[in-house]
Amino acid sequence: AAARNPLAILSREDCKVQSLTVSDQHATLLLTSRTDEKAPDDGDEISATTDDQNTTTKTTQSLLKLTIVPFHKQLLGSNPVLSQEDIEKGQVAERNCLRHDPSASDKILSFLKQYTFQLSSDSGEEYSYYTASPENGKSDPKDNEDMLSGIGKFDVELISPATPNQISRAMPSLGHVLIEETPKMYFECTKPYIQTVVDSGSLSWIKNLVEVKKEKERLLLNHDDFIINIDTKWRSHPPPLTTPREEWMNHPSTVDLYCLGICKQSGITCLRDLTSEHIPMLKGMMKEGLAAIKSIYGVDHDQIRVFIHYQPQFYHFHVHFTRLENEVGCSVERGHLVSDVIQNLLLEDYYKKRTITYKLKKGTALESIIGAYLEEHRD
Repeated sequence: AAARNPLAILSREDCKVQSLTVSDQHATLLLTSRTDEKAPDDGDEISATTDDQNTTTKTTQSLLKLTIVPFHKQLLGSNPVLSQEDIEKGQVAERNCLRHDPSASDKILSFLKQYTFQLSSDSGEEYSYYTASPENGKSDPKDNEDMLSGIGKFDVELISPATPNQISRAMPSLGHVLIEETPKMYFECTKPYIQTVVDSGSLSWIKNLVEVKKEKERLLLNHDDFIINIDTKWRSHPPPLTTPREEWMNHPSTVDLYCLGICKQSGITCLRDLTSEHIPMLKGMMKEGLAAIKSIYGVDHDQIRVFIHYQPQFYHFHVHFTRLENEVGCSVERGHLVSDVIQNLLLEDYYKKRTITYKLKKGTALESIIGAYLEEHRD
């Protein structure tokens, strides 16, 4: 689906907003609305039939991720998808998805519709990025006081359509479990799940990136075997479209440095798929990626960790580059240093034969599948 301006979704008559996660700096909102059958898809579809017109409609869902300032927190968190009690008890996230406060939803919508959304980048599929700016003349001073409406711009990420897996990842955390995944469990349980994700077509946006059709402004290096780009989690990075690259050198935001190396070869879904034949690609990605970061940002290689996630966020092989001060995503139960991986691959079928322990978010599809598998195979 083509990138869609968030205002088009927010302006739908029946659009409702629910708060998923809100902090002093970020908010993730779930947008739900209905469209008729002829309307283009712009969310995760749920078919329904209206009684009065007997026509098929689609309930569509999208994720709106905002970089905010602290005084927006109360408003944007006023319609939670789960109560704090539910979260503390570890209730399944879907239990209260349809329960919401219409008044709170309307206030959030009114606040967001006071902004214009200027496209800054898009993947050509469900991911697009915007700068939201207050629109002069649309806000009422009284409304601003009532709804804590602030002045200033903020960054926006829109995922539309949002798949059930993407929505599940964005849900409030119900805690985590530690999985000891044996090779047998991987081949009988995890690998079939990964294949369903790959076959669903939800990774088509990656093709646009590795072929450099989209997000060119985020591209740092285009190699025959991989690309290196700016990860969207590096939120403090100067706007790539409007900031000259020479100003990126030694920029204060490099303390938060987060870049991504994406393999161009398809069929490598995760760490488990790696063999010794992939060592040259891994060495090249690490060497060339670190050199590109040094030449563009002035950060030395000994200040950068290069690692792989297992389980990854998406099942197309990629590598993370982060500044040592930035500890996002590098926990010991998820991150695997590429330098260690290269050494391990010298041993035959290392990642196919070993048990891998990792942390998994409760309530996700994979956690449910593994839970059922373990119950079935309990000694």
